[in-house]
Amino acid sequence: MIIKNKIKDLRYMFNKCNNLKNIDELKYLNVKYCTNFSYMFYHCESLKDIKPFENWKVSKGTNFSYMFSWCSKLKDIKPLENWNVSNGTNFEGLFYGCNSLNDIKPLENWNVSKGNNFEYMFSECNSLNDSKPLEKWNLKEDNFNSMFKEIIE
Repeated sequence: MIIKNKIKDLRYMFNKCNNLKNIDELKYLNVKYCTNFSYMFYHCESLKDIKPFENWKVSKGTNFSYMFSWCSKLKDIKPLENWNVSNGTNFEGLFYGCNSLNDIKPLENWNVSKGNNFEYMFSECNSLNDSKPLEKWNLKEDNFNSMFKEIIE
């Protein structure tokens, strides 16, 4: 089923769907008009396969805050590698509490130059082992408060 509506706001869509595992049908969700993805999968603790998002057109998105926060089984974010987030301004808590996430290399080519809030983006991602992929990001000096808070080394 292809949803053709011009959806502009998906915030809280699957908020606290702790048992959400199979999201295969979401690959057909037309998100190309959406600007707000905040809290979309917040606390979806069983979510680990996000391959259906691989071809999502998120270029109009401005708010990605807490989109995947507390998705504690999320490990592979390679499907987000080619997302065009160039209009994104708010990335606060995007992966907050994703304790299984250890590789953020898929994000290294994200254009986040309009971003002004990266607070808590990777906080409590206890398995994260390398932040170097983000060295390529063109960042303004804005809010990076606790971006990597409580990362265990």
